[in-house]
Amino acid sequence: MNFDRLFTALTGHKPFPWQKRLYDKFCNGDIPAVCDIPTGLGKTSVIAIWLLAHAGKKPGVQMPRRLVYIVNRRTIVDQSSDVAINLCNRLKGAIQDISSPLHEAAVALKELCAIANNNGDLLSVSTLRGELADNLLWRFDPMRAAIMIGTVDMIGSKLLFSGYGDTRRTRPLNAGLVGCDTLIVHDEAHLTPAFSLLLRSIEDHQN
Repeated sequence: MNFDRLFTALTGHKPFPWQKRLYDKFCNGDIPAVCDIPTGLGKTSVIAIWLLAHAGKKPGVQMPRRLVYIVNRRTIVDQSSDVAINLCNRLKGAIQDISSPLHEAAVALKELCAIANNNGDLLSVSTLRGELADNLLWRFDPMRAAIMIGTVDMIGSKLLFSGYGDTRRTRPLNAGLVGCDTLIVHDEAHLTPAFSLLLRSIEDHQN
C-alpha cells in the first residue's frame, strides 16, 4: 500500500517522515512505547495512522481494536474529536467508492463490525470529558473499531473501575473495554506523570 497516497487522501496533507516510520511499525506489530514528537508536528495523526494500519498490517499482526487518545486540556479534547470525526466521515464515503485510495481501509474497518450501523459508520467516535455526555458508542459494539478521546480523569477513572457516572454493573465492563485490546496514546505525558505510572502498572500486570 502507498502510505503517502493513503495518508494524503485521509488527512488532506502529506505525511512527515516520522509518520511513515510509525505506520511501518504498526503494520509489523511493533507499537513503540514512546513517540518523542515536538509540538506542532501532527501528533494527533497517530489516529489516522492507526486507522490505515488496520488495512496495511502484515498477515498475523493484530492491531488494537480501540484507540484511546488522552489529553489534559478540554480544548484539545474537542479539537482532537473533530479530527477523528472528519477521518471517520472520509472513510465512510470511501466504502462505496472502489476507485478511492481509502476503499481498502474502509472495507477492513467494516469487516470488524459485528452489528450493522444505521448511519453506515465504520467506527465509533466518543468524547469523554467533563460537562459533556458520553455518547457510549464505544460500548454498543465491542467488535467495532472505536476512537475514544478524553481527559486524564475521565479515562483514568474507568481504568480504576470507578468511572464518573458508571454504575456498579458497568464499571468492570468499561474498565475491560478501555484496558484491553486498546492502544492508549497519552499526549504530553510529562504533564501528568502519575497517570503514566498507572498505565505502566496496568501494562506490567497484563504482561
